[in-house]
Amino acid sequence: MKKYLIIALLSVFIGNLSAQVIPDNYDKNIKKGKEHVSLEEYRQALPYFLEAWKVDTTDYKLAFNIVTCYFNIKNELAAFPYMDNAKVGIKDPIMLFYYARIFHLQHKFELAITLYIEYQQTLDPAEPEYFEMHQYIANCKTGMTLIKNPVKVKITNLGPKINSVYPDYAPVISADETELFFTSRRPNTTGGGKDLEDGMYFEDIYHSEKIKSDEWSQATDIGNGINTDSHDACVALAPDGMELILYRHSGTDGGDLYSSKQKGETWEKPKRLGSTINTPYWEPSASISADEQSIFFTSNRKGGIGGTDIYMVRRKDNGDYGSAILLGPTINTTKDEDAPFIHADGKTLYFSSKGLKSMGGYDIFYCTIDLETGEVLTPPQNIGYPINTADDDVFFVWSADGTRAYFSSIREGGYGDKDIYMLERDAVKKAPTVLFKGQIVACEDKHPVTATIFVTDLSTQKIVGVFNSNSFTGKYTVSLPAGKNYGISVEASGYLFESKNINFPLDNGYIELVDTICMNKLKINTSIILRNVFFDVDKATLRPESVQELDKLFDIMRNNPNLKIELSGHTDSDGNDDHNMTLSDNRAKAVVDYLINKSINPKRLTWKGYGETKPVELNDTPEHKQMNRRTEVKILSNE
Repeated sequence: MKKYLIIALLSVFIGNLSAQVIPDNYDKNIKKGKEHVSLEEYRQALPYFLEAWKVDTTDYKLAFNIVTCYFNIKNELAAFPYMDNAKVGIKDPIMLFYYARIFHLQHKFELAITLYIEYQQTLDPAEPEYFEMHQYIANCKTGMTLIKNPVKVKITNLGPKINSVYPDYAPVISADETELFFTSRRPNTTGGGKDLEDGMYFEDIYHSEKIKSDEWSQATDIGNGINTDSHDACVALAPDGMELILYRHSGTDGGDLYSSKQKGETWEKPKRLGSTINTPYWEPSASISADEQSIFFTSNRKGGIGGTDIYMVRRKDNGDYGSAILLGPTINTTKDEDAPFIHADGKTLYFSSKGLKSMGGYDIFYCTIDLETGEVLTPPQNIGYPINTADDDVFFVWSADGTRAYFSSIREGGYGDKDIYMLERDAVKKAPTVLFKGQIVACEDKHPVTATIFVTDLSTQKIVGVFNSNSFTGKYTVSLPAGKNYGISVEASGYLFESKNINFPLDNGYIELVDTICMNKLKINTSIILRNVFFDVDKATLRPESVQELDKLFDIMRNNPNLKIELSGHTDSDGNDDHNMTLSDNRAKAVVDYLINKSINPKRLTWKGYGETKPVELNDTPEHKQMNRRTEVKILSNE
């Protein structure tokens, strides 16, 4: 019996011992992880260490390796569950810093400051890291101030149709908020490859459409030859939705900005933007102004203030971009600035900075700027908590009306790494902008027309924007700052031009105008209204604001030498009938005289005043009376 008892006990001991034997792959995983760490390939090392952790959760050295990897790939909060295990046997002072950073990111600022100071005391004051602790402490103090005065906003994760467990960031939206483009580093990236530098999948551009007021469609790879085997990231979308600015890094340059134009349902092959924007250095981000005449971009080129700085270029009359303007030390610091976004109001610039007073990492700031000169008019302001956090908050873009914004951030409850969020704010005065959108069609059969939309500031007679309709759908979107009197001219080959007038004061806030524009062929008996021809009150004297519209008419006459037209004048019902008839006749004659003075043969022109006899609306409101006061062009022949 004693013999059998000894054998039984020995069997149990051996069984327990074998249960504690660590599998061979544990050591292999540790070894592979350390090999990657020795090469500073922390992202590649992490999966091996995590696999080993499944076998032994008591190894403090392994826990320390996991923490080190998470910190080096800038996913510090993920290290938190391993911190207590690591500190059991690791006496390295770096653990003080690791805990300080975790508390900092958790917005436990007082604890973080205490540990930053304690860690700083272990450093040589001559080391750069010693001074970095001052920056972290300053970030914590800024965070304490901002959290005491939070801004009233609602922040929502855009959900699994947009976000994934991989990095999703750099959202850009169309002016009417119907389309969303963003960048992601997912396994199904074009080419399927990884960047050897950081071990992550290459960037691809994704697209989603709004299917309800609060819902986006499942994001899909934009394809169409836009995404390549290397990095492709979207950085800006023109307000009309017809031009996409993207970043590419081919390995032969520092990373440049490209432009792709939409033709119908497809995007054209991207073309590198000019040499005033791109250099042998790194140009990662950009934004296009609402009038599409300015581009703000970032670069780490020589001659800057430090890190990546924000620059601006203006489009010249020939369509090229002029010299780059460095926005200066009010915005740019010795650290990185990135992701500029110029709002549709034409004056408010948003951007992210590590060097200004932030809570940590990139914070979002805003200021006002002169769009013509690049002069910064107001000091940058931190946009506030909870929009900004102690982690990176970047790629911030507003809707045209200024009530919603989209940005990328790492936050608790996200799907993994960076996610895209939407911000909503209530009880705020909407941005003073005009969103003019709709469809351009042929009057005959209502099929979509490819047209160019010219926008003129009538007070200066300068063209302030040129936009295009989609050649497949005929849809157009124009976003403009309010407070100006705009003349709109819609032009298409083989058609008479159509004109609109948009004049809204600043205090009207946000205005959205939806209009289907019907284009008339150059055929006999077709007519158009010259909506941007103006006269002095109760006179036939043309006002200066009329020049652009009249010159459009002159161009049509010059380009169609057989065209004969009638100019007709019309009034509302106010005043004496005979006086109105005479006034309308004289006004029509004034337009004829303008064209004759521009060298049009008088035999091609006739005129007639109709007074109040042909109203297009009832004369019952000021708006309807204004529509009845008009000058029309009618085609008499084109042979």
